Amino acid sequence: MSIEPRAKVAPERVLPVWEGSVPAAPAHTRVVRGICARVAPGMDIGVGELPPGGLQVWIDTPVPPARQEAWVLYHRMAREVSLVGWHCEADQDRLLVLGWSAACLHNRVRLLQSGLRRLSDFEHTAQRAVQLEGQSPDDQPAAQVVAATCASIERRLRWPERLAELDGFERSSGLPHLQLLLAQVIGLEAKVAKACEEHLVMARVLARSVCEQYARHSDLRRAQRDVLAESGRWVHASSMIRGSAARPNSTGGGRPHMGLAERRIAASVINHGVPELARATPAAVTPRAGHPGHEENAR
Repeated sequence: MSIEPRAKVAPERVLPVWEGSVPAAPAHTRVVRGICARVAPGMDIGVGELPPGGLQVWIDTPVPPARQEAWVLYHRMAREVSLVGWHCEADQDRLLVLGWSAACLHNRVRLLQSGLRRLSDFEHTAQRAVQLEGQSPDDQPAAQVVAATCASIERRLRWPERLAELDGFERSSGLPHLQLLLAQVIGLEAKVAKACEEHLVMARVLARSVCEQYARHSDLRRAQRDVLAESGRWVHASSMIRGSAARPNSTGGGRPHMGLAERRIAASVINHGVPELARATPAAVTPRAGHPGHEENAR
């Protein structure tokens, strides 16, 4: 395992002492505190520096949790923080966040690639969007129904919240191979963020369409069914135009990600593929005299 070198950590916890106003926390301190606060909601989280750059984290509540509960919370924090790429060590007293870890960064790359593949499927988002996530247009305005539906889908996607925790955090390393891994991670995060935004755009469009159709004929089930059927053409557009593409294999290859805009454009093109009959009987299609053959154009 390769991590950035850090100084030895004292066995006892040293709490930071601040006089007057609390100084602005560094970016990495803010990120670590935000992640740990998400893991332990309702608890105050203390973060102190460990020279020359590590952090220690503790639960800073008047009544500390029981040892077993604290052990569980610190290990959950360690898991979530390590998913960003840091090497972590935890016990029942505190969490230590050390340098970037090559193993943790490789794991984040795999998670982002897996998330990107799952985000290429818009079907579940479409189904949830037309259901309005249990909201009723009769009980509140359509704008509130759409907003609640999008918020629910955003929570289910999970990535937007986790990427927002890293907003404005510039990551770097003095070790070249770790810097390359960080660059790969940042690039994948941008793709995942864009894919999540496409899901939210779809949810907003479909939820609004359901509300509009329901306002016309006051039949919610019919509105949901019609909007879902209409969206089916561009939800499945990638399978229509990439039917012969290779399936993903164990090395992470397969179909490249197709965004929502690309799917809608592809579905709107009438001649997006060769009809099944023409593929089955290619000899039936012959070029006209004086025009180049289809074989040359296909190349």
